[in-house]
Amino acid sequence: MPPRQTLLASGTQSKMSRPDLPQLVALFAQECRIAFRGATFWSLAAASALVAAWRAATPGTTSAIAAYRAAEVILLGLGVLAIFLAAASAARDRRQRAAELVLAKPQGSSPSLVLLRFAAVWVSLAVISAIALAATSLAQISVSGTAWHPYPYAHALARTLLPVGLAAALGFSLSTIFTTSLASAVAAIYWVIIPLTRPHVATVFDLTLSQHWPFAALLTALLMLLTAAFYARPIRDRGPATAHLGWAVALLLLAASVAAYSVATNGADALLDPDPILSAIAAQSCLADPRAPGFWLPDAHGRLIALSDHTNRPIVLTFWGPAVGESARSLILIRNLAAESRSLGFARIAVCVDRDRAAMQPFIGDAGSDTVMLWDRGRHFGDGTYAGDSPAAVAYDVGELPTTFILDRERRVTGRIIGDASPDRVRAEVTRAIGR
Repeated sequence: MPPRQTLLASGTQSKMSRPDLPQLVALFAQECRIAFRGATFWSLAAASALVAAWRAATPGTTSAIAAYRAAEVILLGLGVLAIFLAAASAARDRRQRAAELVLAKPQGSSPSLVLLRFAAVWVSLAVISAIALAATSLAQISVSGTAWHPYPYAHALARTLLPVGLAAALGFSLSTIFTTSLASAVAAIYWVIIPLTRPHVATVFDLTLSQHWPFAALLTALLMLLTAAFYARPIRDRGPATAHLGWAVALLLLAASVAAYSVATNGADALLDPDPILSAIAAQSCLADPRAPGFWLPDAHGRLIALSDHTNRPIVLTFWGPAVGESARSLILIRNLAAESRSLGFARIAVCVDRDRAAMQPFIGDAGSDTVMLWDRGRHFGDGTYAGDSPAAVAYDVGELPTTFILDRERRVTGRIIGDASPDRVRAEVTRAIGR
């Protein structure tokens, strides 16, 4: 007997207080099969794979750059489509009046069944993301001519799972609660507008950022529990939701509010509550002082690193961003130069200017283990450009990525290279700095 028929038959003969594990597994498997067999799933998978692969099919694109570009396609493009896909799944439940849920469990546990339906939608979106990253990987290997590394792709998949799940939760819950596609359309517009207007809005509204994951996870759980409680009413003859579900919703709402307040007041966004340290960094200027502006920025492990930690040796300081392919490739150039010219003995510091804390992680391999990788974490401390938003970038008057500074042993700026730098020019600038 097919899984759904088994589920229905067992439901009509049972008055248990809650469905057993085989029933839940059968429903989840059935929902996954419906998703994987549908034309919508394969259309989305094909479109995502083609767009992501096309963005990676450029000579010289490394695994880290290709994976980052694919993740951006997934976060924005698939994130918007996830809202409508989940809304369509919720609408299908409404059209069918959830008949199989009623038959399977006349007296309760509909919340768990609704959550399983959402979990199946989330799994299907994760599979689409994995297909897009696999296509990107093939394009990078066949066209770019660079070495393939699995870590950037695994990191990109992990970085997209929660935001895409939140997008699906928005579509699923709003379509269920308000019983109209208009609510999902509003959510989709929000998902598009926030990235496009990020220089002008507070980062607390951008839920795709990895530093906001705790807030996004709480919000996803809250939306789905609210949906489960709302959906339970018609199935339970309009009876109220159970007390424990109500308490869970209340606690999650409180936790999400606290998390949102914490994000808004952590000092990283000058629009809301600027950190005095970040403001002090941005108040410096390399144009007004021959000495390089000091800074205190977190590395990949969250430890604060100061420029003053590197004394008595010349420094090659590069501001870069993963969104600019030439910028990210400058990390490889500096790494290779250091390997060829070990006698120069210069320190390498790479400052990642990106809104997402996790974006720099896969590029550590491109930069080399001896490169100090830092994240310019602030926002809205400058004129609103993608590089000028962050304190250290403002202090160094960075208007284009990449921009490389050569500092001598006294931390004076002896050279400034805007854009792609040739190895010969960087070598000459470093040699001049050592001679001072």
